[in-house]
Amino acid sequence: MAYQALYRKWRPRTFASVIGQNDITDTLKNAIKRGTISHAFLFAGPRGTGKTSCAKIFAKALNCTNLQNGEPCNKCANCLAADKGAMADIMEIDAASNNGVDEIRDIRDKVKYAPTQGKYKVYIIDEVHMLSMGAFNALLKTLEEPPEHVVFILATTELQKVPATIISRTQRYNFKRISQADLEKRMKYILEQEKISYEDKALAVIAQVADGGMRDALSILDQLLSFDKNKVEYDSALEITGFAAKEKIEQILLAILNEDATKALSLAQTELANGASTKNILDELIEMATNALMVIKTNDSSQNLFLNDDFIEQIKEVAPERYFQLISAANTALNDLRYTNQQQIPLEVFVVECAGKKASTADSKNVVSESANSKNADPDLMEEIAALKKQVTALTKKVASLSKKQTRNSDQIFHLDNAASDRFNQSGAKGTKTKSVAKPKKANKNRKKANQQNRKQVYHVLENATKDDLIAIKNVWPDLQSVLGVSQRALLDVLEPVAASANQVVMKCKYTLWFEKASEDGNLLDILTEEIAKFTKHSYEIVLVPDEDWATVRKEFIQKHGKELLDKQKQKDSESEQAESNKQIVDKAKELFGDTVNVKD
Repeated sequence: MAYQALYRKWRPRTFASVIGQNDITDTLKNAIKRGTISHAFLFAGPRGTGKTSCAKIFAKALNCTNLQNGEPCNKCANCLAADKGAMADIMEIDAASNNGVDEIRDIRDKVKYAPTQGKYKVYIIDEVHMLSMGAFNALLKTLEEPPEHVVFILATTELQKVPATIISRTQRYNFKRISQADLEKRMKYILEQEKISYEDKALAVIAQVADGGMRDALSILDQLLSFDKNKVEYDSALEITGFAAKEKIEQILLAILNEDATKALSLAQTELANGASTKNILDELIEMATNALMVIKTNDSSQNLFLNDDFIEQIKEVAPERYFQLISAANTALNDLRYTNQQQIPLEVFVVECAGKKASTADSKNVVSESANSKNADPDLMEEIAALKKQVTALTKKVASLSKKQTRNSDQIFHLDNAASDRFNQSGAKGTKTKSVAKPKKANKNRKKANQQNRKQVYHVLENATKDDLIAIKNVWPDLQSVLGVSQRALLDVLEPVAASANQVVMKCKYTLWFEKASEDGNLLDILTEEIAKFTKHSYEIVLVPDEDWATVRKEFIQKHGKELLDKQKQKDSESEQAESNKQIVDKAKELFGDTVNVKD
């Protein structure tokens, strides 16, 4: 028989064997026992947490002829057929490759037929967020009122991409990440059943890499068994996963806290050479520093998971600020990894930077010791630090250039002087002293200049505004709700398009707080602009205006330009009437003399 991967071989066949989702499995079992079966379910959560497995078990239990306290018996003909994937009444559909309207219409046409073997026809649609908007719309009515013998189970890893109209028609179950302890417990059970020896430390490494996913843990375990000839050893697990040995991370952390940059840098470079990845080393340092801080602050020896017996004794005098500095700098280094191909540089810079930092509450003895160390610093180390600083400077410039691309032009932001002064006064009332308070005349002058420029831009939109452009944007507003994230959908609730020209749209914002947030978040406005362009097939630039200022702006514009616009409208109407009259003359001539008439301007 062909080899079967561990995650397939040990896929749960009953609710009791599902790991880490007890609340969900108990609810589903009780629904089966009581006969209160909903017509549609939505399983959402990270990958490898049991969504598809629970869907299959639930479908099997619905059609089992010999239920055991809400569990499928796994012995009747229906259960055996379901386990083999041969039961016609249980249909599993991959929405990633069947995401069109035609596939959903085919389902809609077939749901009316009664089941052939069991009591229910069950449709399991995996990765449902991959369906197109047309497919979702085709599914809506059927999902809301399917025949009594049909149950839909939708599974997704990205709930934010599922339209609210779909979510509201289902019972939603949120699957959580599986704890590291549960992952290790399940792996131990499987290895014992397979009669394979293992080291607890190796399983801990695998569970940490799996990040709450049972399938990922078993896939790594499978790879390790192939690598290590049916043994699960710690060293092999480190080599496969790219993690550094825990005792080495302890040594690096200790060297950083003791401000021994030479030793810390040497240890980090050795782990990189041995195959550990920069990301994993930084992740491990963050986790270990956090654990050390918790042990010191709580005096809870049960949380002491360090391998070196005297590790806590060596660091207990370290000020808490040092841990905060270290964790913050490590997170910054993790973020910098996205902007460089030389992955070791952020780690090396982090080590050198943190090993040179002193806590603000360090005692005088440590300060004197550091002063002596700096005098006797290794010249090679100082040269390497200088080279690293140059690389960091180049990296910082690259990050800055990328962030500039995400900044919106200030001309897109409109705000009247009174709204700006309100915020200014509020900050002054709280006792905050800023540069704006120190130089009010200059600040007011700058704001007035900016407002005049923005007001011209709003006026430009109003001068060229058309009803058709505004209607086009308002028509796609509901569609935007289905494609934007949660925070972006919240922005739509407070924005309203009030005027639009051929290439710009004025949007008023209900609340000043949200106006400021939207104005400062250029990336958010970029996303909104792109999505509007997708639906309207036309690009519109967004100009923001607070709700409280919109009426004033519109009134001022009408007073200044109302007569001019009225004259333009009359001219257009006159031209339209003349064109219509000319058309009637031409039509009459053709009626009298036929198609031989040649019309010339």
